[in-house]
Amino acid sequence: MRKLSERLLSLFIFLSLFALIFVPDTASLSRTSAPYWFHPGSFVEYKAVSYHRVGGGFIFNASGVPVAVTGPNITVVFKVLNVTGDIARLKVTLSVSTSNVTFAPVTVLYPSNGTFKPFWNASDVINITEMSNNITEVVLDSLTVGGEYEIKLSNGWVYDLHGNPYGHTVLWDGFTKNETFALYHGARVVITQVKIINATLNTYYSSFPKPNILVHSTHVVTPDGQTSFFDAFYSPGYRICLSFIMDPIPDFHAIGIYGFMWTDDKALAIDENLMKNGKIVNGVWPQGVILANATLGESTTPVVSPPKTSKSLYLLPIAVGVVVFVGVLTHRRGR
Repeated sequence: MRKLSERLLSLFIFLSLFALIFVPDTASLSRTSAPYWFHPGSFVEYKAVSYHRVGGGFIFNASGVPVAVTGPNITVVFKVLNVTGDIARLKVTLSVSTSNVTFAPVTVLYPSNGTFKPFWNASDVINITEMSNNITEVVLDSLTVGGEYEIKLSNGWVYDLHGNPYGHTVLWDGFTKNETFALYHGARVVITQVKIINATLNTYYSSFPKPNILVHSTHVVTPDGQTSFFDAFYSPGYRICLSFIMDPIPDFHAIGIYGFMWTDDKALAIDENLMKNGKIVNGVWPQGVILANATLGESTTPVVSPPKTSKSLYLLPIAVGVVVFVGVLTHRRGR
């Protein structure tokens, strides 16, 4: 548990330094309508690769029962099912797996008295344990959860299938400082920073030339009482999210997933090598779940020019609460 906490703490210290070095003036890039690539049949895929026991986790609302899911690797796929007028219906799936990490299973933790229909395949079950603290642990080879939701294309807002609003989609930009980004359990989450990053960013899908954008929100309290905040990187030329790290994520909330946080060990290792000895170069990687595939085509959007001078520097807070969140889940498993 100590090694895991130290690793996560190291990650967010790195993110803080990354933002401090690369982030100049506040941008004003509000474009709320859907981007050119968003149409029926289009999809966007993200992934995070972990070499360690826990890459991240989330809380899934299974028929009213909070279920904690952890695992080493994750793939997230957003697919546009159809568009009717100003409303698009999407399906999002989150697949957690043990690929390339033989010693780290996928785990599900839930109250032993919780009543819900299992959402995992029986063939993926390795072990089920009734723990002494009234928690049941299910150890799996893999797990996929997901659901459908809607986006209003004219303003980018997310709704569940009952018409309840959750905030702006994570998939594309259109953020302005002080606007409401998300409604998190009824509370407003506000955008505090929209920053231009004068650096080329690499992803599993492709390299995205500078400038790029970092979006940051106010802090929120996750379902388990820990502190989190929204951070995501965007390409203004393609108007697509390059990576996102943690809750709040309105697209996930609309299908009952909260407390999301994932890290990518491969990207972190590359960045540590690129930035060693204090030398800053283009080609660093964003953190979190990272763009891996998409139906983008060619962008017709003009590239935004970065400001010439920096008026202020912004240091990202270190997500100690997230470290505690993963630590609590690890402790509950008795490991």
